[in-house]
Amino acid sequence: MNLIRHCIIDTNTNIVVNIIEYESVQTGTTLGLESNLLCVESSDGQIGGTYENGVITNLIQPEIPLL
Repeated sequence: MNLIRHCIIDTNTNIVVNIIEYESVQTGTTLGLESNLLCVESSDGQIGGTYENGVITNLIQPEIPLL
């Protein structure tokens, strides 16, 4: 079974707060989630990213220097 990755967005802050995998594509407020949480299909969204106009923008991860 292939699961489809989704980002859960808090619509009060437009921040990705969780990642969930479902068997089918989910959109909008998904059954079992609070009304301020939006479910958006995304293969690369990350917790802490921002959601605006249908686009998830991930935080830039700082490079860790090799020692």
